[in-house]
Amino acid sequence: MIKPVIAQNHPWAIARTVVITQSHIVARFANRQDADDHLRFLRRTIPNGGFEIMFEPPNDVKEDLNI
Repeated sequence: MIKPVIAQNHPWAIARTVVITQSHIVARFANRQDADDHLRFLRRTIPNGGFEIMFEPPNDVKEDLNI
C-alpha cells in the first residue's frame, strides 16, 4: 500500500482549533523543533488563533496500536 508522503514523513502538525470538537491542520513538519518554531511565529502574528502542536503517528504505527 502506498502511503501519502506528507502523512508518512511529517508526523508533527499544527492545528487551529475552531470549536472544541473541530480542528484544522494548518501545517505539517518532519520534526518537533520546526513545528515549535512555526508555532511561535503563528502565535506572534495571530495571538488569538488557538493553535496547537499535534503528533500523528504513521498509519502502520496506528494499526499496531489499534487506533
